Amino acid sequence: MNDYLGSSYLIWGVFPYVALTLFFVVPFIRMVYRPFGMSTRASGIFLGRDILGLATHLLHWGIFLVFFGHLAGLIGGILGWGSWVGAFFWMATLGGLAAITGSIIALVRRVQVPEMRAMSQPDDYIVHGFLIAILGIAIYQALVHKIWGVSFTAAPWFASLWQFSPQPELMASAPLLTKLHVLLAFAFAAYFPFTKLIHAWTLPVNYFVRPYQVLRTAAKKFQNGWVMGCWEFKGVTDKSYMSYLAAGVVLVLGLIGLTLPGPNLDGLVQEAQAKTTAAEPSEATSGRTVLDGYPLYVSQCARCHGLEGKGDGPGAESPTFSAVPRDLTAGHFQFISTNNGVASDADLRHVIVNGLHGSGMPNFSRLSERQVNSLIETVNFMWKDRPAAGERIEVPPRPRATTTAMIAQGKQEYASQCTVCHGDTGAGDGVLTKLRTDAAGHVVPPRNLRTEPLKGGSSPTQLYYRIAAGMPRAKDEWLMPHYANLGPERIWAIIAYLEQDILPPRQIANR
Repeated sequence: MNDYLGSSYLIWGVFPYVALTLFFVVPFIRMVYRPFGMSTRASGIFLGRDILGLATHLLHWGIFLVFFGHLAGLIGGILGWGSWVGAFFWMATLGGLAAITGSIIALVRRVQVPEMRAMSQPDDYIVHGFLIAILGIAIYQALVHKIWGVSFTAAPWFASLWQFSPQPELMASAPLLTKLHVLLAFAFAAYFPFTKLIHAWTLPVNYFVRPYQVLRTAAKKFQNGWVMGCWEFKGVTDKSYMSYLAAGVVLVLGLIGLTLPGPNLDGLVQEAQAKTTAAEPSEATSGRTVLDGYPLYVSQCARCHGLEGKGDGPGAESPTFSAVPRDLTAGHFQFISTNNGVASDADLRHVIVNGLHGSGMPNFSRLSERQVNSLIETVNFMWKDRPAAGERIEVPPRPRATTTAMIAQGKQEYASQCTVCHGDTGAGDGVLTKLRTDAAGHVVPPRNLRTEPLKGGSSPTQLYYRIAAGMPRAKDEWLMPHYANLGPERIWAIIAYLEQDILPPRQIANR
């Protein structure tokens, strides 16, 4: 499901425009043709008035906090302002808790009070269903999954909509809950103008300085003549308030959209764009605005790896991750194919495009080659004192037939070389289970080859690289020793044994 949501241009490039068009256009149509429908049905005369007051305050003030929190997250996510993204988390979380509590209280009252049930219409329940689902998903992700900093990813995508150059690929790496939250929010925006909530469009912009009593007018003529057919626009009516509010929302979001690409890191934006543009002029001149370089890094990577690549992003400690995000400035990359333990650009490309299975790092296969190149340039820029990568280990052709003798040889080699960490059965229960740590001091238990996905991939080529190149811990230190000295015949025998007796069939079939 996550893969489908991440790849659909219809969802991330078309549907938002449909929803926003309905959200902004339908209220004006309703105001012209059904002006007295721009209100909500009063229910304060029924039982539970005291609890209604509590629910109303929680719901409305909560929504205000959520709105302004998202506005801060939108600006901070585009410009790479971590403090604004932090403010978004607190404002949206507190506002969301208040709003969902108010919505639940109001819904319970509507169900329990007979008079309320009698006057209720389907949209009364649908509205609360939308609110509870949208807010509930966001709160669960923030407080349980602790995947924070997602506004770094969603904000540039949202800004691209206002530039009329949507970039659906930016949302491909977002967590599934984030995608569901955003899609439900846009669906709600499309449904919003057909519900009683349309009264929000008549919010008086001069509320704090208005007279104590405001009279609605039923007149449809301007005193000096007709304006826009039957449109009354004296500057003080509900219709004018709606115009001011709509214009203000469009203006603010439009200005935010124009800030793309936004963040910069010591000139890295220009440097990366110059290199990738020179390398791939056909894509660069396609006429479509494409996020790349450091702004792309902020959008896709900063929520975990941090704005400076130190592995300290706001979502770095999510319990859904099985590994701590890498400190890119140290360059301790584990999934390599070189003979000296230093990751090459090809190794970085493999990890970016394919992700690390079961670790929390998604794949970025939907980014263009130009964008991937710019991410590699960004990582290289952050990698302090990067040493030169060694030669890539050559993977010789695999024997055409896997014989019984070959599997037996592989079993013997596995028992000799691998059981100390991975255990006799490959369950990751060898004697060195808790003794391995990465460069930051985090315990890195050996992989359970029977049940856990292999982070670097389970293709024959990647299995060969893991065995021959090993997995470096730091300079001249290893999490997994390299066994290139075994030679191709013995390495292929180990791979044959793993595929035959240890690796789950599902992992082999999906590689």
